[in-house]
Amino acid sequence: MSIRTATTADVPRIVDLGAALHAESPRWSRIPFNRSRAAETMTSLILNPSGVVFLYEVDGIVVGGIAGLLQPHWACDASIAHEMSFVIDPEYRGGMAACRLICSLVAWGRIKGAAWLHAGTSTGLDAEMTAKLYERLGFDRCAIGLEYHYGN
Repeated sequence: MSIRTATTADVPRIVDLGAALHAESPRWSRIPFNRSRAAETMTSLILNPSGVVFLYEVDGIVVGGIAGLLQPHWACDASIAHEMSFVIDPEYRGGMAACRLICSLVAWGRIKGAAWLHAGTSTGLDAEMTAKLYERLGFDRCAIGLEYHYGN
């Protein structure tokens, strides 16, 4: 088991994991998954000096990942780190993969000089359990997410 930074060669596996999570999500599965768009987004984060994708491997197989992006706050000079995507193969949920990936992103944000790291869950899968994991790792609840449906 190890954590490493993703390369563009990892994008197909990242997209496969993302597609599986998309299909599993009661919320996300209402809209179509676009493999090309997902690959473009992950490639952009990997190549961007303000982006990162960490992967969790077991016996050389990527079983999870977390992606982040550092952006300026809209109203001040502070930089904010954002979790952009987070996925763990269902077989490896409940172990150390999630904790290690989140801690890697926290450390990356600190090194980048972020004022804070914004993370959350939007899949509709085990939201409360996910929030409690983040809280155990030092996160505070800080936002409420809402969505408006346009007939989808």
